[in-house]
Amino acid sequence: MNSNDNDTRIIKMIRDAAQTHIVVATLLVTVTFAAGFTLPGSFESDKDSSDKGMAILTKKSAFCAFVVTDAIAFVCSAGAVFSYFVMAMTHRPKVEGLLDIVLTQKELRILRKTYILATILLFLSMSAVVIAFVTGLYATLENSVGLAATVCVIGCLAFLIYVLVFYVLVTA
Repeated sequence: MNSNDNDTRIIKMIRDAAQTHIVVATLLVTVTFAAGFTLPGSFESDKDSSDKGMAILTKKSAFCAFVVTDAIAFVCSAGAVFSYFVMAMTHRPKVEGLLDIVLTQKELRILRKTYILATILLFLSMSAVVIAFVTGLYATLENSVGLAATVCVIGCLAFLIYVLVFYVLVTA
């Protein structure tokens, strides 16, 4: 197998993975955008209040953590979508034969780096979504300490799963 065949295989693997990643990133952008406007708790509805329309839970630290992590998740997933979009638009392979995909070494390096950056952004977004989920539920369940703690523990299992997946990848 020569270098060109290996490059072609790498390009195809990146493109196949990127197709799945962009769907996940787009879903995360959509969900985090919606969560930003459908905040946990409710809004001040007293027409005489100076805080009318403001979220009631704004003074709770769990709510603040929810808002911040939701914003982080949104920005990271939007960055990943943009990265995959740039990959698709700027690194169109030149098809010389039926199976040959040719990129210069510089284009291949840029493609790989963009893919890695987008993947990292997607992972950060997924992590922030888990934290936003847990903190949003905690903010609304704060009066039920047992249930709120249970939600936090279950949410932390996501990070245990992430560690297990990385362990499997590293030890494979």
